Amino acid sequence: MVRVSYDYDLMTVLARHLWHLRDELDNASKTDKTFAVGDIGPRRETAEALEDFYGAWKKSFGEGWQAMTDLGNLLDRAGKAFYDQDASHAAGAAQQVTAQVRDQAGRQNEIRKQALAGKLRADEARRLEARYKTQQARLKKEQDALVEKRKKLDERTAAQQKRQEELNREQEELAARREPLLKEQDELQARQQRLWQEEKDLLKEREEKLQVKRDELQKEYEALRAEQEPLIRQQEELQREQLRLWEDEKALRAEQDAALQKKVTALEAEQKAYDAKQDVLEEKQEALWEERRTLQGKDGVTQAELDAWQRRQDALDKERDDLWESEGKGLAGRWEALEQEQRDQEKAFAPLRERQKELDDERAALSRAQEPLSERQDELQARQKDLWALEKSTQKEVEDALKAERDDLDADRADLQTRLDPLDRESDDLQARQKELWDDQAESDKEQTALTEEEKPVQQRQQDLQDGFGEEYDKLRDWDPDKDADVGRLRGMRGQLDDLPDEAFVPKGYTIQDGNSTTTVSYQLDENGEIKVDRNGDPVETTTTVTNKNTGLTYSETYHPLSGDGDSVTTIRSSDGSVTKVYMDSSPEGSPDGWMKRYVTDGTGRDTLQIWTKRPDGDWELTMDKEEYLNSEAGKEDPQQRLDRPPAYLTVENPLVDSGGRPSGSTAPGTTTTVQEGVTRTDYTGADGSVTRVVTNENTGTRFVADASNEVQEIWQRADDGTWYLRESVTQHERSSAEPPLGTLGENWR
Repeated sequence: MVRVSYDYDLMTVLARHLWHLRDELDNASKTDKTFAVGDIGPRRETAEALEDFYGAWKKSFGEGWQAMTDLGNLLDRAGKAFYDQDASHAAGAAQQVTAQVRDQAGRQNEIRKQALAGKLRADEARRLEARYKTQQARLKKEQDALVEKRKKLDERTAAQQKRQEELNREQEELAARREPLLKEQDELQARQQRLWQEEKDLLKEREEKLQVKRDELQKEYEALRAEQEPLIRQQEELQREQLRLWEDEKALRAEQDAALQKKVTALEAEQKAYDAKQDVLEEKQEALWEERRTLQGKDGVTQAELDAWQRRQDALDKERDDLWESEGKGLAGRWEALEQEQRDQEKAFAPLRERQKELDDERAALSRAQEPLSERQDELQARQKDLWALEKSTQKEVEDALKAERDDLDADRADLQTRLDPLDRESDDLQARQKELWDDQAESDKEQTALTEEEKPVQQRQQDLQDGFGEEYDKLRDWDPDKDADVGRLRGMRGQLDDLPDEAFVPKGYTIQDGNSTTTVSYQLDENGEIKVDRNGDPVETTTTVTNKNTGLTYSETYHPLSGDGDSVTTIRSSDGSVTKVYMDSSPEGSPDGWMKRYVTDGTGRDTLQIWTKRPDGDWELTMDKEEYLNSEAGKEDPQQRLDRPPAYLTVENPLVDSGGRPSGSTAPGTTTTVQEGVTRTDYTGADGSVTRVVTNENTGTRFVADASNEVQEIWQRADDGTWYLRESVTQHERSSAEPPLGTLGENWR
């Protein structure tokens, strides 16, 4: 196998030498020489031949300049291409070496931290034990005082127990003395029971005899009721007939009163009108009388005035007579007729009075028929009273018959009680002493309870102290001094541990020198000047620069891991000054499991130059090349005239919303509205007043993020596993018209 070696340093030097020689030839070829006829000779042909030769000579210099330029460019491109390739391998190797150095430093630093943490834990343990012993000593004093109080209380309880035993002994002796008397009391009680039974038997015997008389009397009562029953039914029928008669009389009376009242109302109206006219005539009469008195009191009254007054009086009398004849006389006749009608109406009640008389006669006959039965009933009631008197006398006879035996029993009971009274007084005294003891015991129980309650906080504090000491000791085993203690004690303080090597400090950069190049690895730092790392502890950005010492060529790679596992973007700055980006998609959406994709783009990330694909257990394969694709038939017909860009979840590092659909870095609540079945819109207002609208279509698994003007800024898609990923972003597009690149929200979704 033939080994081929390329010296890109020599290629670069040769390219520069060719360009220098080209420039010198260019300067020489720029000399402007003319061949005039007067300077050459009389023959014009000679001058023209020299002009032609000089022109051909200058042309050969121009062609040589172009050839030397092309050759120099070719050598320069080839040298830089080979250099970039070697520098790329060198950068990868440097990154591996740097990673190993960082890992080794991390391990050394971890060893240092563990050793220093051990010392700090020992110090903390000593301080913890000292603090525990101090608190335990204070607690011991309180516990000793409580123990002394309980000891005294136990002594009192023991004395009370002794008193209780003495009382129990005395109560047992008293019970022994009371026992014969109680037996005698039981015998008296048995005699009392026999006496009661004897009295009960006598009462029962006499009650049976009385019951025979009661039964006979009850039979006679029932026979009497059987004879009285037809008369009672007849009396009830007479009562019902009387009620019907009263109802008929009432109805007739109401009917007559209604008709009469109507006529009275009409006559009263006529009478009122007639009285009003009479009142007018009376007023005229009063006026005439007043005029008469005036004339009589007037001096020099003439006969003519008196005659005139008389004529007016006559006219008034005539008017009064006319009123009587025309109205008053007829009205008086109608009143008389109404009174006569009222008297005539009384005749209509004659049949009712006849019926009433018949009822009275029947009631009198019924009363005469009931007289013998009433006499029999009075006789039965007298016999009932005699029976009640006999019952009372029977009770008295029984009590008198047993009186002597009852008196003997009462005398024996009184004698027994006389002998029991001293023992009862002694028992009462023992009960009083027992109650006093119970009160003392209750007081002791209260003190016991109070002491127990007083001991509980101390016991709880003892338990808490032990638990707290145990928890603090457990925490001390898991304590990370690098997080909890002063960072200055843990980082950069040489001398804390004697075995602290230089490699224990993680470098913030790394430089590799060799004979031909210098390789530098640097990291993005945070605000504290430390290497900025992601959630996995890896640097968020690593830049590797390879510089050739001979030619000054520089090649750099900036590696930046993305949020997805294994996703990354690498920015390559080649030695010729060009910039490209390589996006690594470790799990492309829509591709089978295990597949990977790599997009090579220009420096902006928008123009894809190449697309590489890697199958599981396979190598990387170039699947799309821009130049080759655009020169193909399919590429010529492609209206986009470009390859597919990297997906938005690779190129957009800070999307507007997170995978849950909420604005990134915001906790403000949103207002959710259901715009149609399966589609919701949530509006968020930022602290600066900006509005973000998020429309989620669960039916299609699509989410649109729009601004206040409803222009779509991002499109998210739901993956097969249920998670959401950014499919498109407006930052991937250039706006070339008034229409937004990703469109706007539909009218129904706004």
